[in-house]
Formats: sequence, structure tokens, C-alpha cells
Amino acid sequence: MTQSEFEEKIIEFQNIEPMRPQLYNMSLELIQSNYEVDAYLLVLSIWNNAYFRYVIKKFDLHRFRETINNINPIFARLNNKYLLRTELEEISFDIKEIYSQLKPLVKQTGASKIMHFKQPHLFVMWDTEIRSYYHISQKCAADDYLHFLKLMKDTFHHIEWTREDKTLAKAIDEYNYVVVHN
Repeated sequence: MTQSEFEEKIIEFQNIEPMRPQLYNMSLELIQSNYEVDAYLLVLSIWNNAYFRYVIKKFDLHRFRETINNINPIFARLNNKYLLRTELEEISFDIKEIYSQLKPLVKQTGASKIMHFKQPHLFVMWDTEIRSYYHISQKCAADDYLHFLKLMKDTFHHIEWTREDKTLAKAIDEYNYVVVHN
């Protein structure tokens, strides 16, 4: 894929999903305003609704809050990390630890969403179709997510991204969405 093909897919995404960028930015603003759990619940209800709508009745909000509090120091160690500039193997323990704590509560897709919203320059979101497209195991273990991130880094290493309205990791997600879901 070329730079222009990548950028065309990003434009196509904006035409397909015109409301999502507004909700995406709203969620980021909530996190920055210390409404982190509220933001994650919004994210899960919008971007992981196929799963979340079935578990909301049993969702353990107290445990979820505790988990977020437990993983925030790990996230803090990942501040200023960027997908293309970071040696992922050096932070693999932290990536797998965060993912492993989130997955039992919000499943694999929800875990990637929360990770992305907390560290939008580093983590790329995934879903079942994106995993299938990239031939990632549907077991969705922490090692599988780490493998996916490495694959995203290798696949998109040549992309030059200077836009400030979204991170490269978010643009990769949009590219994947258009390629896989359309």
C-alpha cells in the first residue's frame, strides 16, 4: 500500500462514519478531564456494543474501576511511546499485563479500545474481522495482541503521518476498518 492509498482509505472512513470522529474526540476529552471510567463506558457502548450490550446487566463496575486504577501506573510507564518509534519487545511485559487485566472484563476488542484511548499514539484497536484479515489467532491472548501491534508497525512503517487531528494508530484503525468492513 502506498501513502496515497492509505490516505484515501482515511478519507473514505470519514465519509462512511461521519459521527464517530466526534464521539472519538469526546471520549479523549473525557479521559483528559479525569472522567476516565465514564469515557471507557462510552467507548465500549459505541465501539464494542455487539458484546457490551449483553454484559451490561452483569458488568461489575467496581471491579472495572479497580482494574483501571491498577493498570494506570503501567500506562504511565508508556507515556510518550509511539507505535513506529518504540521497540515493542522492550515494553512487551507492560502491554501484555494491561491487556491481560482488561480482557476478562471487556473481552479482547474492548481491551484494545481502552488501551488505545489511554495511549492513542501506541495502541491500535482490533476486532474479530481485523484479526481475521491479518491472520491473528482468535484465541486473542496477550501474545496475539502484541503480535498484532508488531504486524501493524511492520505493515505501516513507511507511512509518513503529520496530521494532528488523529494519531497514526487511529489512522491505521480507520484504514483497517475500511479495508476489512467494506
